Amino acid sequence: MDSYSQAIKTLLQREALESESDEQLLCRADNKLNAILQEATADDSETVELIRAYAESDETNRRKLLAYCENFVDPTCRDELAAQGTQIVLHTYLQKNDLYKLIDFINIHRQDTAFGEAVYKLMDRHGMTAPQVYKNAMLRRQDFARATSFGGGYNVTKRVAWQIIIGLHCNIKEADKVLFSAGYLRRKNELDLIMEYFIDNKNYDIVAINAVLADLNLKEFPCYEAKRRGDLSIK
Repeated sequence: MDSYSQAIKTLLQREALESESDEQLLCRADNKLNAILQEATADDSETVELIRAYAESDETNRRKLLAYCENFVDPTCRDELAAQGTQIVLHTYLQKNDLYKLIDFINIHRQDTAFGEAVYKLMDRHGMTAPQVYKNAMLRRQDFARATSFGGGYNVTKRVAWQIIIGLHCNIKEADKVLFSAGYLRRKNELDLIMEYFIDNKNYDIVAINAVLADLNLKEFPCYEAKRRGDLSIK
């Protein structure tokens, strides 16, 4: 076990890891959202329909809304707004009047930057090209193109989002923005903490990350490497 693996193993032992997966957390949040909507009165029927329509519009929007329902906290809310009470810091179902804060969240995020747009904005800021990013991430060009398509309709997995974040050489704040643009939050689980560690240490080597994942018996990222022009082969 190399020094990175040992340091990360120590980190994981020290952290209070979430016992539930992303999917389990979202399922629990979905139950919470349904309870909120079912408890609404007939006077709130229009509001309920607007919330349902947003949640069903696409998978990214659904994940964002459910992430908000987990603890009723908007991760994009600026600190100064949170101090004024814009955040909903509750761990129980919303009260009737707070139903409209879900609408506020939807109105704020209805025109959010899509995942592909967020990636290309960071590419411009970092002075990078698409080939540089997908080669750094060891992704196939076709997979990168699908994930970052401006047309939408492609459900970007969290692992692909992480690989592109590595390819972009993001700092942790940028990583959070890219993750959220795909509907994800950075959590206290093994993979997210490992990715955070590598980013904090400015190590963007996907092979090194996979070595640590292998050492810890965790699922590795699929890596593709160009063997010759026009040919990308899986490693």
